[in-house]
This record gives sequence, C-alpha cells and structure tokens, in this order.
Amino acid sequence: MLQLVLLVLLGAQTDDARFFDRKVAPILEKHCLGCHNEQLKNGNISFVDRDSLLRGGTYGPAIIPGNPAGSLLIVALRHEGELQMPPGPQLPSKEINILKDWIKRGAVWGTKLRK
Repeated sequence: MLQLVLLVLLGAQTDDARFFDRKVAPILEKHCLGCHNEQLKNGNISFVDRDSLLRGGTYGPAIIPGNPAGSLLIVALRHEGELQMPPGPQLPSKEINILKDWIKRGAVWGTKLRK
C-alpha cells in the first residue's frame, strides 16, 4: 500500500515538473529572466530557481506555494498595486493563469531555466 501511495505522489510531482517545463518556464524565461537573474537581480530577486522566489527580494517572497492570491508575483503581474511587472503592458491573462495554476499546484520546479 505504501508503495502505491509513493508511486502516486511521484507521478504527481512528475506531472507538476512537466507542467513547469512546458508551460511555466517559457513564460519566466521570456518575461522575467532578462532582469531577474543572478547577474542583475533587479528588486534583489532572481528567477533562476524556486528557492530564490521563495526567499524573495525587496518586497518579500515572490511566491507562496498553494496560494496564488497571496503571492506577490501574481499581484505584480496583474498590475494591481505599487509593484507592476513586467514594466509596460500586462502579460496576457492566459499566461497569468498558467502562473496562478503553477503556484496553486505547489510551485514545483522542473529543469533549470535558460537565459
């Protein structure tokens, strides 16, 4: 029985990592890594790994796994408060919804992002 539970949990993590790689990573690479990387760290935050987003930057943690509404990343992407990211036009709602879904699913990370 324990083996079955472990297989189910591992499968869910694999699905979540695949979701990250296929849906989330392209958004972060296209819209975030140009300014939020290990060299620049605009806002004192890098988007190169999950730990950096959990640790956060000037405004606090960027993500709260399981809580998209409480995650600063989503608030900033919606352009609802003082912090509005990315600068300029708001991301398409489809992309924001993908990021919300990712955070809701626990913000599981997949493979390393590429700048």
